[in-house]
Parts: sequence; C-alpha cells; structure tokens
Amino acid sequence: MMKKSLPLLPLVAVYLFACGAAEQTSGVDEVITETVDVAIAANPQQVQRGEIFRPIGTGKLAGVSTPETAPADWRLVAPDQVIFLKTTHGTTLIELASDFAPGHTSQYGGLAHDGYFKGMPFHRVIEGFMAQAGDHRLVGRPEPSTPTLAAEFTYRRAPATKMIVVGERRSAQAGFINGFKFASQNPALASMTVDGKVEAWQLHCPGAVAAARLGNDINSANAQFYITTAYPENLDKGYTIWGRVRAGLTPVYQIKKGEPVIPPDLIEEFALTSDMDPSIRPSVWVMDTNGAAFITYLEGLKAASGRLPDICRIEVPVFVRWPSE
Repeated sequence: MMKKSLPLLPLVAVYLFACGAAEQTSGVDEVITETVDVAIAANPQQVQRGEIFRPIGTGKLAGVSTPETAPADWRLVAPDQVIFLKTTHGTTLIELASDFAPGHTSQYGGLAHDGYFKGMPFHRVIEGFMAQAGDHRLVGRPEPSTPTLAAEFTYRRAPATKMIVVGERRSAQAGFINGFKFASQNPALASMTVDGKVEAWQLHCPGAVAAARLGNDINSANAQFYITTAYPENLDKGYTIWGRVRAGLTPVYQIKKGEPVIPPDLIEEFALTSDMDPSIRPSVWVMDTNGAAFITYLEGLKAASGRLPDICRIEVPVFVRWPSE
C-alpha cells in the first residue's frame, strides 16, 4: 500500500514525448513542436485532499456539468485503468487506453502493479518534445522479465465505433473515440476492406503516454515509456500510445531536462490506483465524448469563424475527487 501522504496537487492538462538510451526514436530535428494554448497549459486550478470536483484541462467552463449534477455526461474511469505517477514536482494521473492497445496496457499496468518503475529516473527529457523513463540499467536492476511487445500502432475501427470528428489530420479525420485523440480513415471506406473496418491511430498530442522501442524494430517495446510535451507528429503510427494524461501535466513539464539528465528526477510512485489504499485513492471522471454535453462544450470552443481549434488544443474535461480527510 502507498503511504497516506498527498501534497497540494496541481492538476493541469499534461504534454510529453520520448524513447530512451538504447530505446529511442528518430532525431529531434524532425519533431513538430506545436504546443497547446497558454491558457490551457497554464491552467492554475488545483485539486487537493478534501475537495470534491474540479475541472481539469478545460478551456471554457461555462455551463459544464459535474458528475454529481449530470452523471450521464461523464464516465468514471475504473481504478485499474488509472496510473498514479508521482515525482518531486507533483502528481500525474494517466488513463490506460486498453481498448486500443491491449497488449501494452496489460504489460505496463502489470509493471505498475509490481512497483517496477518506482525509483527509476527520467533519463531523457527534451524541452518541447518528451520525458522518458524506464531504463533498468541506470539503477543497476536486471533486465525486465516481461516479453517484448508486438506493435499496436493502429486500431481497426468498425463503422459502428463512434468518433466525434473535430477536424483533419493529413487527409484523415481527426477526433475523439471514447475520450482519446485519434486520426481515422473515413468509415465509408470500410465497405472496401476485407474486415469491414478502417485504420485509426492515436495522436501524439501533448500528454500522450507511449512505449519506447529499439531503433527500427517495431516489435521491440518492453518497459520504457515516454510522455509527450509537444506534438511530434512524425511519431504517429510509428510508436504505440498506451495511455493519456488526464490530470497533472504541469509536473511533467517541470521534470529536469537533459540527454542524459544529471542528476535525474526520479519516479517516486508509479502505481495503479486500484492498488492504493481507498483512503487516499483519487476518483477520475472523463466527460463522455459521445454525449450531448461534450458537443455543447465543443460549441463553446469555436472561434467567431465557427472553426474549432486543432485537436491537440482541445482537452476533454476531467474531474478528479480525492477522499475527504
């Protein structure tokens, strides 16, 4: 169990990218560092113990409901689908994308359950790019016993799988599937495919949590991960995204930079919230992106021209509740 010790928690939208020492991606020169609006990235709202609901990562909050006033507008994320990441800079909450990368979420969730990442350094942290951790060699640990993972870069989307389209991404539709940021072929093309589905892939918008891998071996990911702090678009469809930061991106931005980092910031906790004592376990609600409330929320984000912001600048509303003292 984790000790009952929680500081004030600045919960803001979170943004990162990476791969590591031996496990890393192509050069930073190719990375597109499109950042999120300052108004969102610098959201001053905080969540602390004893407070009930506070919205996270939302731009315009007028008229936004709460899970108490309109529970149908929200989905409660199961505790075994939320990772609690703590560093000296604060706490970050990550939702696992189990529907879209089941192999990776099972393995990384298992490593979290086992406490594997506790004490690991963030060894490769690049401004406007990502923060990466998980290199066992840097702390003198044996190689993880977990197997290398088959790539889960893309997802076969059935036409019945609803996607809220908000724009385009390189001739594909860009939008939200169950609260996660995606690009997808038009579902009308499904009639021309063998399995009756189309290709969709998660986007490396800030706050994506993905698996590092070895060079050009697409099936070599194991236990290193990175969090994007910008939008390295060239990584889309080339690395498996297995989670998304739902709260606490600001602490990720504050992780000490370097390649390598000397001395590095360490992971103090990396656990499934289902493994936390209920007296300190946070509850996380994500607005249902298939619901009417989310459509109303999007309407409030439109510019005078009627256009929505780029998908990387649209954060799904999130509420977090900590148990009372």
